[in-house]
Amino acid sequence: MFRELCDGAMLHVLSRERVLLPAWRRIGWKKFPLASFRAHVQFKRHLAELVVRPPSVEGHSDALDAFASHVEHQRALDDECLVPSLRSAMDVPQRRDVCNDMELLFDSDRVADAMTARIDASPRELVHEAQVVLSSLAPHRESGHPSSS
Repeated sequence: MFRELCDGAMLHVLSRERVLLPAWRRIGWKKFPLASFRAHVQFKRHLAELVVRPPSVEGHSDALDAFASHVEHQRALDDECLVPSLRSAMDVPQRRDVCNDMELLFDSDRVADAMTARIDASPRELVHEAQVVLSSLAPHRESGHPSSS
């Protein structure tokens, strides 16, 4: 169940980074909700912290609670900020293109291959990947979070 949660969260990250952000870039970042992007970075940080604290590691429950809280925060921001901004910044054909790109992403072999690679990766490789994410976000970390070393 833990792996399914992490894989689902990675699909969320992929959809943002491979479809939504490029779509906004194509329209010149018009009406781009910066708060939503900050929340996306925090989502990735909380996901990485969750991955480095699997169920067998002390502190997992706290990491899971923090992740769940941030998922709810991200959803609320999307409802209040991202979706209305998307509707006002992109015309109907552009929004349809985003939806089609999203469908292609989730239907594509690339996603299946990426998820298979993650499933086949050793826990050590997944933890290393999460540590890389955490270290790249180090200046933005809040106090009280574990170091990534």
